[in-house]
Amino acid sequence: MRAAVGVHLGSVPVRCGRGLSEAVLRRTIPDRRAMVEQLRHLLDVAALPNVSLRVLPLAAGPPLASETGTFVVLGFPQGLGRASTEPTTVYLENITGALYLDRPAEVAAFAHVWNDLESLASDEAESEKMINMIIEEHHD
Repeated sequence: MRAAVGVHLGSVPVRCGRGLSEAVLRRTIPDRRAMVEQLRHLLDVAALPNVSLRVLPLAAGPPLASETGTFVVLGFPQGLGRASTEPTTVYLENITGALYLDRPAEVAAFAHVWNDLESLASDEAESEKMINMIIEEHHD
C-alpha cells in the first residue's frame, strides 16, 4: 500500500479520491502487526475531510479498470473567473516510465473507467466497515 501524502495548493488542500480493491486489502504480509498498522493508517487518512476512500468488493466482479491498470486523473484548479491553465490529465505509470494523457477523448475514456469503479465500489462508510473487519480478522 502506498503512503498517503498531504498535498496543498496554497491554503487549499487537494481533494483525493481513492479506490482500492478488497483483494489488495486482504493480501497478507508476513508481519501481521505491520499489516494491521497499514490498514489503520488507511482509516486515519480516509478520515481527512479532503480524502475519499472506497473499496471495490470482490463480489462486484472485475471492473473496467482491470483492463487499464492503475491510473490517476489530475484535475487542476481554475483561477478566479478563468479557465484552468492546465487540462485535466491522466497519469499512467509503468515499469519503464510514465505517460501523461490530456487529449479529451483519452481523458473521457479514463473518466468512464473511474465512473464504473465508483458505481461498483462500496460507499465510504461501508468501506470503513470492511477495513475494520479485515483488521479484526488479522489482529492477534
